[in-house]
Amino acid sequence: MAIDREAAARTALRLLDDHGLDKLTVRRVASELGVKAPALYWHFDSKRALLDQMTDAMLTSALAELSRPVPSQPWWQWLERTLGSLRRSLLVHRDGARVAIGADVTRARTLGTLIERTTEVLHDAGFSLGDASRAAGALVHFVLGRTVEEQARPAPDTERATACGDQFPFPTLARALSERHASGSTPEDDFHYSLGIMLAGLRALHRQRGAGHRAESPSAGGKTR
Repeated sequence: MAIDREAAARTALRLLDDHGLDKLTVRRVASELGVKAPALYWHFDSKRALLDQMTDAMLTSALAELSRPVPSQPWWQWLERTLGSLRRSLLVHRDGARVAIGADVTRARTLGTLIERTTEVLHDAGFSLGDASRAAGALVHFVLGRTVEEQARPAPDTERATACGDQFPFPTLARALSERHASGSTPEDDFHYSLGIMLAGLRALHRQRGAGHRAESPSAGGKTR
């Protein structure tokens, strides 16, 4: 039986949703496809290779929205929209962020394309190419790690009950969590607040370096020494 790699990834994603990453094995995917495990290993030489194909399939919708910023759109707004799309794509599937953590972007090409485009946008905004690639990596790693935590986070009612319980050992954190729940804060609000901190830092660096370059340049109409 011929095996289509994309069809195998879709089958693996369905099994992921049903059973979670810890119970997802190449053998289980092969059985679902009606083949023996060695036949699947012919197409995926390791479980990591299968996870990379799954990552590629998960992020297709995110890539579909990945256009460059329009001329009137600030680069940081583009980043917020793009990284929000990445998070939503990971959340579609159970343990989706764990699947993508550690992906080889030469196989998980969609993720690689997202990092490539983010680097280009930052470089076009004025960051050096090296700094743009560092920032792009930090932003994508933040989204992956933050989404892993989000998918492992207890349900809101459970979290609220735990924070209010007598056995919770962190009183300041308990008050903070209670305040956030009382305000109606959602996981998406938490994500955008945290992402906003990173984007504010990048904007500050951008302004500082821009000011530094202006200070080093001769003023209009002035004389150089």
